[in-house]
Amino acid sequence: MEERKKEIARVVSQESLADGIYSMWIQTEASESAKPGQFLSLYTNDASRLLPRPISICERDREKGRLRVVYRVTGQNTGTEQFSRMSAGDRIPVVGPLGNGFPVKEAIGKRVFLMGGGIGIPPMLQLAKELDAEKHILLGYRSADLFLQDDLKEYGKVYIATEDGSVGTKGNVMDIIKEQALHGDLIMACGPMP
Repeated sequence: MEERKKEIARVVSQESLADGIYSMWIQTEASESAKPGQFLSLYTNDASRLLPRPISICERDREKGRLRVVYRVTGQNTGTEQFSRMSAGDRIPVVGPLGNGFPVKEAIGKRVFLMGGGIGIPPMLQLAKELDAEKHILLGYRSADLFLQDDLKEYGKVYIATEDGSVGTKGNVMDIIKEQALHGDLIMACGPMP
């Protein structure tokens, strides 16, 4: 397997999508080979923090050489809080793409459930773009503080579950399947165990 080197990527843009959820586009060589379901290891610019933060790839723009990551700020001094303060032009050390990604070819012509819960939702966007299949996109959130659902609607039928019942089905993505009596051939998922 090819060894991935650390590169210094450039932040192209950053925005807040929801409470504690940020979207960052970065200019990176990793965009050339990134596949749906892979992730990047992002490092802070703080030399005292040696360990990277693994963050899923949300979207790819191969033509412009960019990747989009959507992440949750998990608290002060975790690295993600430092990422959230970055803006266009800032530099960020990255390694990637890492991981195997989703088996996109296995889904051709099938009815596929794309299931994402919380911060497991972002990797569903590039997957939805690339799948040549009938897509049912099941998204799980804690509350009505939604993100990426509008982006995903462009690529398939979107269903939403919230733990508190404020939007869509009360519960998690598995409850959507029961409530809607959905049937599929294949499941591609990212997120917490339901």
